[in-house]
Amino acid sequence: MGCDDLMGATEIKDFKGPFTGENHFLELHLDFPVLVGKYQPGDTVFFRVLEALGHDGFHHLKFRLDLLNKLYPKQRDLSRLIVQYKRNDIRAFEKVVDNLKDLHSIELKSHKKQDILAALYSATSIMSSPLTIHAHNEELSKEMPKMLLLLHSRNNEALGEFFDSIIDSSFLKTTHLECISLYPKLIKLDLPLRPALYYDYTEEDLSAVSMRVSTSDFDTCNNTYKDLAEVYSRQLVLVAGLNNLLHRGDSDLFSDSVRLNNKGNVIKNLSSLNDYANVDLGCKLNAIDDSFFKFNLDAIDTKLRNGIAHFKYDYDAAMQIITYSSAKEGLFREQTIEITFITFMRKMLLLFREVHSLNHLTKALLYHSIFILNKDV
Repeated sequence: MGCDDLMGATEIKDFKGPFTGENHFLELHLDFPVLVGKYQPGDTVFFRVLEALGHDGFHHLKFRLDLLNKLYPKQRDLSRLIVQYKRNDIRAFEKVVDNLKDLHSIELKSHKKQDILAALYSATSIMSSPLTIHAHNEELSKEMPKMLLLLHSRNNEALGEFFDSIIDSSFLKTTHLECISLYPKLIKLDLPLRPALYYDYTEEDLSAVSMRVSTSDFDTCNNTYKDLAEVYSRQLVLVAGLNNLLHRGDSDLFSDSVRLNNKGNVIKNLSSLNDYANVDLGCKLNAIDDSFFKFNLDAIDTKLRNGIAHFKYDYDAAMQIITYSSAKEGLFREQTIEITFITFMRKMLLLFREVHSLNHLTKALLYHSIFILNKDV
């Protein structure tokens, strides 16, 4: 190569070829998990994936990856769109919408609140479309307004009190703003997320997958996972309030099976929706009985979230192995868990889908506030 000293290079005497089996063979691919094993001429990652997924599965995955290709260069404008909405700078918001016209479905018909929200949700829908499952989003988007109308006809006074509590406290608004801020962050993580989409189409065990998925590392992604978990925890307050209304006609009233202790006294953190908001994420789920929203428990890893939040993790960048702990062990870290980077990215993808699904719930609450209650949120 014309160089006398190559940093990190090793001289191979009697060189016969690059893939003799003496060293590990790894084939890297930006869109799919890495394959490790014996080199077989022509047996590339691309052809293995095509064989595993079939023609239809492969082309559906390719369609989603192509959408990410279109969105990634737009991440700055998409981020600016969210920022201008949060600032309530509608003129600047409109300018950004004009910059995104080549994405087609984003348009601002007027400066009315409902039309601004429509443009905003068109943007979040586009940003989420390659990363989420359309059927799940469609079902919740259609059923939420029906459920609110049912509650409106069945117990309008209690429903009004619920809306008063989440609007007057600005809880609905802040949760909404925190949620929409996450979408551009996911687009920014386009590269390490791409291989995680592969597991929508196969039952392959992630524990058997090589760890090397891209040049990205855990430290560039972990805060986004933590932020997703925090927003999800706040969204659960809205789920709990509506669930209490459906089952007991009072957004503050949790089931006796969870709110009463062994002595029959009400547990303070479950005495009202306001107190419930302070409950840890893991305990929040257990307090929602017979939920109308079906949670994906595979998306929720409270130990991982705690390990990141409390900076109790180590990351082996060479092997892409994350070792974390969420236990309170004083000076020691004896109870640790290991996962690969691709497993972590899959967890992030699943958690984002939960957050996005519950964003449809937030959207329904906002529209109910505007159209039915005539309130400015």
